[in-house]
Amino acid sequence: MTNNMQYKKALANVLYYQALAMNKAELQPVLFFEELTTDFWTVQQCRIQYVKDQLEFIEDGNIDDDIEETWKKVFNNEEQVT
Repeated sequence: MTNNMQYKKALANVLYYQALAMNKAELQPVLFFEELTTDFWTVQQCRIQYVKDQLEFIEDGNIDDDIEETWKKVFNNEEQVT
């Protein structure tokens, strides 16, 4: 497995566990579908679609600036963590 695919799968795993902590009413507003459509979906279908939507959102470069800022905070911090 390539590193890119491994990271994508790891991210999907994190997103899925995030979705597990959400109920259907919390998921519906953040899905890329109208709520009228998702009204007929199970909570599991909403959770899976949440993961797919979030991965697509990230892959389309929508949070590149946020990702860069977070990366710098975590890995370029000059202060020693004790």
